[in-house]
Amino acid sequence: MNWALSALAGFLAELVDGTLGMAFGVTASTLLQATGLSPAITSATVHNAEVFIIGTNGISHLKLGNVDKQLLLRLVLPGTATAMLGAYPLLTLHATWID
Repeated sequence: MNWALSALAGFLAELVDGTLGMAFGVTASTLLQATGLSPAITSATVHNAEVFIIGTNGISHLKLGNVDKQLLLRLVLPGTATAMLGAYPLLTLHATWID
């Protein structure tokens, strides 16, 4: 995969996300798969990018005081647990089902 194409896909996806407030994953996935990347690698790439984007946004909101800390603490455990439950089937499925 050409890094320039990947960077362009990320830039365009973030442009759409910044404009609409949503659709980074859909836009980035579509563009990356259009360049010939497999669905499994596309998913891993997009989710990795989203971790950094959402983490940066979260830190920014925390520093600006836009976070209800009590609510955050109540959501951390169930959010983490359901994220792991959602990821578990992907780890246990045979690779031919995913790719």
